[in-house]
Amino acid sequence: MKATGKTTVSVYLDDGRVFEYEVSDGAKGREHAAAIVAGGYRHAGAEWEHYPPHRILKVKLAPMPDTMYPDRVRGT
Repeated sequence: MKATGKTTVSVYLDDGRVFEYEVSDGAKGREHAAAIVAGGYRHAGAEWEHYPPHRILKVKLAPMPDTMYPDRVRGT
């Protein structure tokens, strides 16, 4: 599936909050997701906040970027 246009990065924290922002494309989204998982998430609101990696439950990209290795989910 070819994803074109902007990609939304969603960062899910352990307290139920979800931070979202847009990047230019899926490749840039992958770069951001890798950096967030490795180094945490930085948020600039009324104050600058840094959430370390152990607070992050997941990072989602939508629409899904192109991949050469699509996976499947199954139960055990």
